[in-house]
Amino acid sequence: MNINSVKYLQILYFLTFSTINTCYFCRIEAEKIQQIVDHISSTLCKSAYSLSSLQDIVGINAHLEKLKSLLQTKINDVRIVGIWGIRGVGKTTIAKAMFDTLSYQFKAACFLADVKENSRKNELHSLQNTLLSELLRKKDNYINNKLDGKCLIPSRLCSMNVLIVLHNDHLEYLAGDLCWFGIGSRVVVTTRNRHLIEKDDAIYEVPALPDPEAMQLCNQHALKKEISDECFKMFSLEVVNIAKGLPLALKVWGSFLHRRDITEWRNAIEQMKYNSNSEIIQKLKISYDGLEPIKQEMFLDIACFFRGRKKDEIMQIL
Repeated sequence: MNINSVKYLQILYFLTFSTINTCYFCRIEAEKIQQIVDHISSTLCKSAYSLSSLQDIVGINAHLEKLKSLLQTKINDVRIVGIWGIRGVGKTTIAKAMFDTLSYQFKAACFLADVKENSRKNELHSLQNTLLSELLRKKDNYINNKLDGKCLIPSRLCSMNVLIVLHNDHLEYLAGDLCWFGIGSRVVVTTRNRHLIEKDDAIYEVPALPDPEAMQLCNQHALKKEISDECFKMFSLEVVNIAKGLPLALKVWGSFLHRRDITEWRNAIEQMKYNSNSEIIQKLKISYDGLEPIKQEMFLDIACFFRGRKKDEIMQIL
């Protein structure tokens, strides 16, 4: 349905309401028409906004094509798809782009953000309430503890066609089984831990950006739309080489270099080679902090003593 169809429905609503204003039942019908108009208008606006916002995300089309091939929304089954990769590679960005472009195909959809923060506060049931409120389109405190949530979620959603995006390690309490949701439903999980996704579930491993797209993203933040000389382009290529295709690093470093002169660029790049930006370090360190102590020790051994060695050899030693 296009914009002209929406305008037609709006005209129909006003004509209906104005000519039969005195009839109670007709007013009810007019209100239903207005609800349809509002819903379609909202969907069209969201779709238009999604398409325009996606244009600014470097490389997003390739990610979406691969993710859609795993989701296979035309098939009437229930699927869990994992988006897996290191921190800063763009998992959440890809998941949000997918959600914005596909959510209209489902009866209800929910994008759960800030899951880590809520789970640390031991408020997993609040996430379950958010999930139910979004999908049932009625905000309420449905449950008071996570165990009750494991019972209520499947009982309320087992017949609904839904799209859910989770940013957490608590599938057991939010999407514990395929039978929790109706036919055609899709659950997308972003994670740094591949073992959280079942072997039978599809997994999209997010790769680092190739050099051309990495260069585009760096310039998008460092140069904006300004015209620059060849020196800046040369230094941009150095930043890309240092960042190794990691979108987070390209965004942070690119923004840092914006509107700085050539001398500042040169000095900053020298610093990047020997001392990465502290903001990136802090964000990436979350992955390290989340490891068990023995795995942290293994990570440090690899980083300090085994750089350049073959993987099989290191695995045997460790």
